[in-house]
Amino acid sequence: MQLYIAGGCGDQGRNCFYVEGDRHAFILDAGSSTDGLDRLPDLSPEQIRSAEYLFISHSHKDHTGAIEYLIKHGFDGPVLMSNQTYRQLSYKPENTMILDSTAPELELEPGFSLHWGRTGHCAGAVWFQITMEGRTVFYSGDYRENDTFYRCDRVRNMEADMAIIDAAYSLKERGADLRRRVAEKAGELLSSGGSLLMPVPHYGRGLSMGYYFYQLFKNEHPIYMDEKIYDNWIRLGHRKYFVHEEITEQPYAIFQEWDKKTIERGNIYFLADAQLARASSRKLIESHEDMAVLLTGSIHGYGRAKEFFSSGRATFALWPNHLSWQEMEDLQLRNKFGRVQPFHNRDVKPESDTIVF
Repeated sequence: MQLYIAGGCGDQGRNCFYVEGDRHAFILDAGSSTDGLDRLPDLSPEQIRSAEYLFISHSHKDHTGAIEYLIKHGFDGPVLMSNQTYRQLSYKPENTMILDSTAPELELEPGFSLHWGRTGHCAGAVWFQITMEGRTVFYSGDYRENDTFYRCDRVRNMEADMAIIDAAYSLKERGADLRRRVAEKAGELLSSGGSLLMPVPHYGRGLSMGYYFYQLFKNEHPIYMDEKIYDNWIRLGHRKYFVHEEITEQPYAIFQEWDKKTIERGNIYFLADAQLARASSRKLIESHEDMAVLLTGSIHGYGRAKEFFSSGRATFALWPNHLSWQEMEDLQLRNKFGRVQPFHNRDVKPESDTIVF
């Protein structure tokens, strides 16, 4: 059996992996690049047509941006994903197979089975353990244990011949250290008496940081969210399957909906535009000189986030939405993986795109 890396290792986004045995083949994720060029996975027409299943870990563009491309170029099998991932996608494949939360294990065909669980990265994000032709592949997707908001089904004592594991941060630190640093930076920026803008993705770390800040600051710094993030709060805040039980006991009023216009001193504002790609987001920043801007995730090639950071108008502190290198090694020690391929790290590229296991 072999793994073909079509993107995601030593790359900016474009997470995509093709696994082929003697009788079966499948694809893990179908992302496009996040460098502003929208590069597609390096899959041949034969590989696209040969794959029987496409497994999607979550909705972010670097894992889903090429789904339509694969279907238009010959993939005609089921596309497996969670119901939340399906809801979040703008392009919804007709042949989607929704994973049932009551059936974390299922047999797709004789000798071809699937085990899956939640990753803690965002609502609907999942990991996969796939057994085919007597060999097992584990794919972490974007994995985060101990997130402040989202539940994770921890991967423990699992066996796999090949493990493809998120190792986005080339750091020896762990999540708690990174969260503490974000909190310290936010407190420092708010201490001047102005407001704080938090540009974040539509789905993911916005709610994690929002709840973390609520625990830290309570009513000292009221938290406002734009309509997209606030809608996710209303949808998810009291659903125990997705979020920690303590969160479901909180009133919805711990966050307020924001009109993306009104700015008051001392408040924290979450904006669903992580890369500051919209002109309205940039105009908001430019028209409020006393509003601090804190970036907390990867700064990609599209949008203007990089320009604001380079000029000093925005500050950066990394929120742990993925695994650090240390945590990737921790995960290896807690499981029985024959071979490990780190991914989601632009600095780490394997010697070959094809790995036999």
